[in-house]
Amino acid sequence: MKKDRQSIDTAGKLSQEGFLKKLGIPKTFLTFHNLGSSTSEFVAIGMPYMLIYEAADRKHGELHSLEFTESNKNYFFSSASRLDLAGKRSLHSHDFYELTIVLAGELHLQIENEIVTYHAGECCLCNKNIRHKELHDSEFEIILFLFQEEYIKSVLEQDLLYDEEGRSCTSHTFFHHLFAENQKLSFYSAKEYIDFRRKTRFDPDDFYRLINALVLELSESRSGRNYMVRGYFCRFIAMLGDEENYHIQAHQTRISKEERLFYQVSQLLQNRKGRISRSELEAELNYNSDYINRVVKKHTGQTLSDYSRSFLLKEAADLLTNTDKRVGEICEELGYTNRSHFNRLFIERFGMTPTEYRETEPEE
Repeated sequence: MKKDRQSIDTAGKLSQEGFLKKLGIPKTFLTFHNLGSSTSEFVAIGMPYMLIYEAADRKHGELHSLEFTESNKNYFFSSASRLDLAGKRSLHSHDFYELTIVLAGELHLQIENEIVTYHAGECCLCNKNIRHKELHDSEFEIILFLFQEEYIKSVLEQDLLYDEEGRSCTSHTFFHHLFAENQKLSFYSAKEYIDFRRKTRFDPDDFYRLINALVLELSESRSGRNYMVRGYFCRFIAMLGDEENYHIQAHQTRISKEERLFYQVSQLLQNRKGRISRSELEAELNYNSDYINRVVKKHTGQTLSDYSRSFLLKEAADLLTNTDKRVGEICEELGYTNRSHFNRLFIERFGMTPTEYRETEPEE
């Protein structure tokens, strides 16, 4: 897991520690960047997936949350702050997929410049980097599923079906639609979300049975839990994709020139594993590096240097997971001459040493 502490930036925005304290939250597995921004905050998770239960209690002005992660550490907290404080926060974005499932009540979601309403049994799947937030102006209970792309691809690729001749195949899902859109367009520029609206044949018993079974598996440390979670999730995806249960509609949102520049920067950093100089960025994009730095800071809360480093550390994590290279070899390959410095940066990003990461990271 990632460390919670973030430093207070020069603009005087809240640190993550101060932000949580203000909301009465002792701990969270989420990492927030750009807190207090009038444009958008950026949220990250340092794990394959995460599940969050939220209940908005308007009568008492509280937001109750419960987080579930693969680490089997569940933290319950009840916000002592008023809901209007949460509702006034700016939009947020992230580099993972978010599936919002409404269990009860009515949820109002602001997605970019549009406000969309969802009722019990309905869902919304947000693609990467769409700015959105829950408005907290109504009573609701929801589940948020947060998925890294590598994890959800692995889950779907391993969900094999066999025909009568024993040939295997995988199902095509709405996630595959987003994967394809993200490949066609520039980095994270497919600012798309998908609605799942209940039809008359919707079976609430199946809906709640699958959700309860999934949460139960996550909340208990039992043999086979990882496989059971994957199985229940595949069944839930199949239920959402059943046209007898749901009317499914994809919506595309527009992006500004500034956002497009941010995505171009992100694309270059991903392609180069974070190893690109400011002068190279200026030559590639035809923008001054100071302006590029301001755009990156605005969208992520990180400097261009820190944002670049996140791609480099992601490459280190991939090498630890997918190769047998020693940590020293990986340091050298990525251009780090000081092993201690590399370890410190890795711990800040992933909450554990490279050796611990290799030992605990599940095989895909």
